[in-house]
Amino acid sequence: METCDVSLMIMYEDESVDVRYRNGSQLQLSPCGCEFMLVKATDPHGHPLQPTERVRQRSRFTISTYKELMLAALAFRNKYASRPYLPEELLPSDHKKLFFSIESGVQWPELSSYEAELGPGGEVIVRSEDERAMLALSPSGEDFCVEFTCSLSRPQNQHRGTQCLSRHPDGSPGSQLQVSKMRGSRKKDPNSSRSPQIMGAAQDKPELMYQSTTVTQHHSCCDVASIWAYPLSLARHHWMSHRPQHKDVEAEAASSSIQADEKTIISDVSCVERRSQLPQALPLTCPSPHWHRWKFKDPLAGEDVSDLPTDLVKMIWCQGVNYRILREAVPVIEISPGDGSVIRSNGVLNSYFTHYKPQLQSEQVKELNYHFHSLPPDVLGQVYSVRSVVSRASRILACYNQARQLLKLPATPTCLLEEKHISEPETFEESPSGSVLVEQNVNATQTADCRSDLVASELSKIKRFNFLLENSHLLQSESKHVDLETSSAEGAHEPVYEDHIARALQRTSRAIQDIDAVISAATLT
Repeated sequence: METCDVSLMIMYEDESVDVRYRNGSQLQLSPCGCEFMLVKATDPHGHPLQPTERVRQRSRFTISTYKELMLAALAFRNKYASRPYLPEELLPSDHKKLFFSIESGVQWPELSSYEAELGPGGEVIVRSEDERAMLALSPSGEDFCVEFTCSLSRPQNQHRGTQCLSRHPDGSPGSQLQVSKMRGSRKKDPNSSRSPQIMGAAQDKPELMYQSTTVTQHHSCCDVASIWAYPLSLARHHWMSHRPQHKDVEAEAASSSIQADEKTIISDVSCVERRSQLPQALPLTCPSPHWHRWKFKDPLAGEDVSDLPTDLVKMIWCQGVNYRILREAVPVIEISPGDGSVIRSNGVLNSYFTHYKPQLQSEQVKELNYHFHSLPPDVLGQVYSVRSVVSRASRILACYNQARQLLKLPATPTCLLEEKHISEPETFEESPSGSVLVEQNVNATQTADCRSDLVASELSKIKRFNFLLENSHLLQSESKHVDLETSSAEGAHEPVYEDHIARALQRTSRAIQDIDAVISAATLT
């Protein structure tokens, strides 16, 4: 298949990716990244009733014909997803690094010992003490990029079995092999007869088993994960300290809350609070491929196919510009045109946009306010059109709000949600205490996410019941057309309907009890 020019790339909230090409083809990547489906463009010389050709393959085993298309979609996914998918088969050899430790924790410097590093474009750079992670705050102070070392995706059982392995307290890399030997001596499974050769190769050359690569991601300062909260506070502290003292009242009021948060984070920070766990790669194979649902539209169905999605989206790339939806009480859209500036909608007043443009010479950030109906005219020679960029962002936000209103019930579970429930930590009695602490830190967030998912699942049951209860008048609409002569027969059916309501109330009561049990278990742990 010839290389197609990309016209649109979309990441949905379930982290699935949809890529549109100028020739009419469409590629979708599953939320886990393990599988993709390609719908080829309709042949203009073919029969009108000829079905559209579809190709469905595993990502890591894709043939060379579709490899370039799939790699571009996977790179877009890994840049904005919570956890990357990094199969060894798809990474070039010069991007893979050998390492002897799979510890995912990094230590960030203290404020007193932190030395600011400025990048060539004016960004503020913060590095971890072991230099396995780096955060770069943009000159505008509104978004940042991160680079971190991440181990490659491994099979599900191997991925869980190696989560708790870490460096020896003296820093030697041989401790994880000793723990691996102890696990192998205690766990006798059906594959133990064919494992000595593999274990021997891993003991002689551990780098054959543990490989890593560098992952680059882009985030918004308005939606910061806990992993990057502390290093971002260091970068913003330096960024704010070097800003000119002359500020207008509005800029001072807007940044006051951010400064208060930064002082809270930076002051009295212990060694434990300065340590964070880097994102881990997804398993090599998806544990729930039956949850892969493709969002293709049939052109013969007569639907109005638009260039904008009707599902909840997270990121959109179009003509070199990134559009990010910030899911808040009032959704906000953030635009990254690619020149270091950021354009963001103003919450409730979503017809107003604020453009943060850094001025590198004066170290100032110029703030321009736009209204959707009075956008500045295009200027010859400008890199991008503010008018077209903001107009497209407004349409994306309108589509998102419309889709959000239509989705009354919770969305269908995805394979990533199922993966959280399936992967459980393994414990080893003979493991060093340091390994157990690392394992607890790695899985603390995942355990909390699993509990919140269980609570959300039970709440969804209650929402469905309330929806049926609020629309119960529809069930009785037919009874209004019945004659008075059949009133006795209608009365005979009422106990049956009341019996359904009673059983539904019992199920709701049990769901509430399940929620209370989950909350009690969370407080005990």
